[in-house]
Amino acid sequence: MYKRQFSNDAFLASIRKEAEVAKAIGCSRLVINSGAKSERFLKGYLSERLSEELPPQMFVHYGNFIGKTLKIAAELQFDEVVMGIMIGKAVKLAEGHLDTHSRNVVMNRDFITSLAVESHCHPANIARVAEITLARELWELFTDTPAFFTLLVDRCMTVCRPLLSHATLDIMLIPEQS
Repeated sequence: MYKRQFSNDAFLASIRKEAEVAKAIGCSRLVINSGAKSERFLKGYLSERLSEELPPQMFVHYGNFIGKTLKIAAELQFDEVVMGIMIGKAVKLAEGHLDTHSRNVVMNRDFITSLAVESHCHPANIARVAEITLARELWELFTDTPAFFTLLVDRCMTVCRPLLSHATLDIMLIPEQS
């Protein structure tokens, strides 16, 4: 499969252009997501929840540029931003990293452990955090402690909220099976 290569500047310009198109056609809501998998989930979930067909232009991929995409949404004055995020990006974002590319930041097990402790996860599962290699393993590890995932999203919200102070922001953690 051929993958098109984009420079960061070109990718950011495409994010801006897509958001401008959404605004130009009258969308007051922007739905941002990391890629095709999270977009499919969000389209289905939101269409069902809102009982309406959503214009495809309102869905924009942020890749790793969460912070810059939120700033674009703020500049364009969207009333609402819905962000779908997979767990790997969520653990990086919750720690304060607005660019989640692996060359810039890696999964911090100590940070995850602190979230697990704060969420009152089972001590044996907390200890297993040191052994995980992929963030998606957290779904199984903390399946019995939904408070962990709630806290994770709350921390993401704390990081993102200042970038989008005049709009409603919803963050949805996309399940791995989506």
